[in-house]
Amino acid sequence: MPMESADFRKLVKDALEHLYDTAYLEVHPLLPHLTGGSDTVNRATHAQKLRSLLKETIEMLRPPQGMPSRSPDWRSYLALRYRYVQEMTVGQVESELGLSRRQLQREIQRGLEALASVLRTRHGEESTTASPVEPAAPVPAPELESELDQWELVRQACEVRSLIDDALSLLKAALAPQQAAILVDLPDSLPPVLVDTTMARQALLITVRLLIQQNTGPIRLTAVRQGEFIEIQLHAPAGVVRPGKNDWEAPRLLIDRQGGVLSVEGGQDLEWRVCIRLPLGGQTRVLVIDDNPAILQLFERYLTPQHYEIIKASSGTEVLSLVNESRPAVIILDVMMPNLDGWQVLRTLKENPETAKTPVIICSVLKESDLALSLGADAYLKKPVERLALLAQVERLLNPAIPA
Repeated sequence: MPMESADFRKLVKDALEHLYDTAYLEVHPLLPHLTGGSDTVNRATHAQKLRSLLKETIEMLRPPQGMPSRSPDWRSYLALRYRYVQEMTVGQVESELGLSRRQLQREIQRGLEALASVLRTRHGEESTTASPVEPAAPVPAPELESELDQWELVRQACEVRSLIDDALSLLKAALAPQQAAILVDLPDSLPPVLVDTTMARQALLITVRLLIQQNTGPIRLTAVRQGEFIEIQLHAPAGVVRPGKNDWEAPRLLIDRQGGVLSVEGGQDLEWRVCIRLPLGGQTRVLVIDDNPAILQLFERYLTPQHYEIIKASSGTEVLSLVNESRPAVIILDVMMPNLDGWQVLRTLKENPETAKTPVIICSVLKESDLALSLGADAYLKKPVERLALLAQVERLLNPAIPA
């Protein structure tokens, strides 16, 4: 007997609130309604499948191209994505979307209703009778997430055509046995994207391999500019062999870590449409100087989704050469560093006519905001630094009209 809508929506909300708690999802009561089974033989796979399904369905709520960014559909979609997928606090989401607490609650509720409706339509009626979970390819997400946490992201400007050509050249051997054709139609002039080329190429490789598994016709590949992104679009006919929802998790993670988005539409008798949105190159550069690799990675994860190009330095001795080479718009500087500490670096920067006007944010465990400002720093943040506080200071220094 089908579950009442309100009860189904409560289960969806509860699963989202524990989205990254594998043990909790392994036995979640939503499982038999969406994944077709709740046996204990392969609980971890069930949890991964449920997590991927919820995240993928949220992406299905992304408004179509051309819809105003402040529209209700965008607000409800972003409210769900920020709150549950990116695990931002309620206060952070309020600040990010510019909403009051009551407005945010309404948008989350609206998003949950839309999400539950899509899930019910796609799975509700057929899944109420439990059947074994169909065999799925191994889910690489947990292992991949762990590896990416250790990965030193190196983003640089890259030509889209070069990125695509490199990926397809590596796939020649895989394409031949299945006689799959890739029809590439790119505009003559596309601005470069700002990516980690290894990660972006790997995401493309996985995506194309998933599509050629169908072996039912050619794959069409094109790219267009969409605002501050380049959108690589792949179209493939529906086929007998369909990539599973979990299969998309790896390329989605690879793209997400670079400030991009991967969305997938299709399945059953519908044409597959995969969109990979990569941030444009030539973006605002931020130089981060800290001898702690974990801080460098953390600040990169804070800033990359906002489409800043991050340049990292682990010592003060590297700073002047990096500043002259990269011309950053903002410098984020630690104090406690060996050999040449942050105060010495700050003084050198402010005494040099070529770097004196470059805004500097001091980030330190020391409570020395007065000293930092007296030595010429433009802002001071006490560690541990919150994401929104860092973003606010960077934005304020780039846009002086924004009040402190």
